[in-house]
Amino acid sequence: MNARYWKWGIWLALFLFLPAGSRAQDQSQFWPELDTYVNLSSSTRLFFISALSSDQDTRQLQGEFGPNFDFYLRPFLRPRLRDMNPSKSRLVTFRVGYRYLTTFRGSEPNENRPIAELTGRFKIPWEVLLSDRNRVDFRFISGQPFFWRYRNRLTLERNFEIHNYTFTPYVRGELFYDSRYDKITKNAFTLGCTFPLTKRTESELYYEDQRDSASPPNYHTRGVGVVLSLYF
Repeated sequence: MNARYWKWGIWLALFLFLPAGSRAQDQSQFWPELDTYVNLSSSTRLFFISALSSDQDTRQLQGEFGPNFDFYLRPFLRPRLRDMNPSKSRLVTFRVGYRYLTTFRGSEPNENRPIAELTGRFKIPWEVLLSDRNRVDFRFISGQPFFWRYRNRLTLERNFEIHNYTFTPYVRGELFYDSRYDKITKNAFTLGCTFPLTKRTESELYYEDQRDSASPPNYHTRGVGVVLSLYF
């Protein structure tokens, strides 16, 4: 494997497993999500996200909704991961979108969040697909000055087959840089798997561990997510 990938992996593992701190507050959350993809052409599609975040301790309930536009290059690479999702066979994917975050139960302010993403994909040994997603959130939160956040997420995934049924486990690490504090304020480590259901639907189940050190007290969040994806 290329040496730079090992360096990325070692550095990321060290950072992700740093202790959250003695003043850390633990949270448990559940994240259900519905993703809808509509192909417009061989290189463009629409993506609409509908997601909820439920805090099991405070009973707070938040929602995230919004349209996105994807553009991807021709399939220079063909990793054959999840044929329903054409972006998985593209070297580069670009996304622009908008997210509206609102609180159904709780006191968090509403947020308008335009986003921009650039994702590169690389085939590495052992039939593993490496994805490097670079995303910028432009955050407009009620009652707060504008700020932005940069997110870098690395994903390793591979297909496995049992009796002609193919599923895709993955591991992810993500770092969050916040312009308000001029530092990396959050990291997340995720283990998950995607399971095809029909020719146009698939489900995803994952566990995520987040460490947020933006300001004291630090937050340590553990959560389980379920995603249903529809492809048209």
